[in-house]
Amino acid sequence: MRLVSSPASRLRIAGLITGFAATLLLSSTALTSPAGAATPASPGSFTGFGFDACVAPSQKVMDAWNLRSPYAAIGIYVSGSSRYCGDKYQPNLSKAWVATNASHGWRFLPIHVGRQSPCYRNDPDSRAQRSRMSTSPTKARAQGKVDAAETIGALQKYGLPKKTASYLDLEWYARSRTCDNAVLEFVDGWTDYLHAKGYTSGVYSSGSSAIAVIDEAREARRKHFTLPDHLWVAWTNKKADTKGGPYLSDAGWKNHQRIHQYHNGVNQTFGGHQLNIDKDYLDVGKGSVASSESLPCNVRMSFSRYPRLEVGDKGPAVATLQCLLHRQGLKKSVTESFGTGTSKAIEAYRNRLGWKPLGRTTRATWTALFSSGTRPRVLKQGSVGQSVWRLQHSLSAAGLSLSPTGVYDPRTVAAVRAFRKARGLSAYDTTDTAIWSLLQHGKTA
Repeated sequence: MRLVSSPASRLRIAGLITGFAATLLLSSTALTSPAGAATPASPGSFTGFGFDACVAPSQKVMDAWNLRSPYAAIGIYVSGSSRYCGDKYQPNLSKAWVATNASHGWRFLPIHVGRQSPCYRNDPDSRAQRSRMSTSPTKARAQGKVDAAETIGALQKYGLPKKTASYLDLEWYARSRTCDNAVLEFVDGWTDYLHAKGYTSGVYSSGSSAIAVIDEAREARRKHFTLPDHLWVAWTNKKADTKGGPYLSDAGWKNHQRIHQYHNGVNQTFGGHQLNIDKDYLDVGKGSVASSESLPCNVRMSFSRYPRLEVGDKGPAVATLQCLLHRQGLKKSVTESFGTGTSKAIEAYRNRLGWKPLGRTTRATWTALFSSGTRPRVLKQGSVGQSVWRLQHSLSAAGLSLSPTGVYDPRTVAAVRAFRKARGLSAYDTTDTAIWSLLQHGKTA
């Protein structure tokens, strides 16, 4: 997928109350985000960061990057005779590798490097001498189907399910009418075959070659041409978004259909492990869409701040406090009135945490109560689900400026980084068990 030819670039409450705890448990183990997918998401619905590298990293590296990097998706070279890193250069890639990393929340971008444009020129010094498609439209379309059948076999080999997107890698070529037409026929055969077998079609290429060609075909409403589902544009402007610039119409591919490879051949280190990668930004499927916020006890959970409360106080925030205490088995009713029963429940909770008696709320009390529950392996940009709501409430209660949205968005990243800095932790964007432990012990920013 490298568009330059240097060696380095190539290698890269009442009734509802009792169900609240169960809801939290389920939400932290069955997120529709980078944490705990039941089957490999390839790539599924997601808006956030990914990367691709020539060789699938070892499990040790994948685990370190899972916990520390902002990336939630990885491009893997699964098929095609023109791969620079074919099967014999992939000691880690296997069905078990995919399954393990899927269980850790990774998403996958399977890549197929097969026949190239008739105008593609091989680098004579490269070990990957790539075959080219026919200039005959009929033959080129048939070849596209053959390549699609090959990639389906690889998807099945690695345990990637139906609806998986496979991305046809078409390297840069000098455009001509003949070569553009061959590419479009090949892509049409590729897409039709994948659709017929229940898979999703993607195409990766340089913005100025196949991406522009396909977008022009869309705009011209080319007859009998089936558009791919996703376009993955290589445009190295170093901006993490899915804008297509002069090559790809944003309006024409606005339904979460774009991936942008925005920086190539970059060395990055997370958890002590360096990789040479291409950076990608994805907006695919339905994107990262927040789930409805769980409202136990039918009371409000989100406030701009979580105030100090004591005996005599009344209102919605008191009801939220009482609901959280109910979840701990320390309060039976939600009344919106802070009485001696609520005060005793707080004392019992503080005693449970080894804190001194106080009889009122503190920032630490709110933080610990909201964060209480299971600890997802990792949350990062693009994560959604009830655990994200819970994290955002916890960070807000801990004193950070954050309005809960249910999506681990850039503002959540900033809040997590601020919390890490306040607690003397390394400046990562991710939320792991260490962050949950601090929050559950009432540590604030």
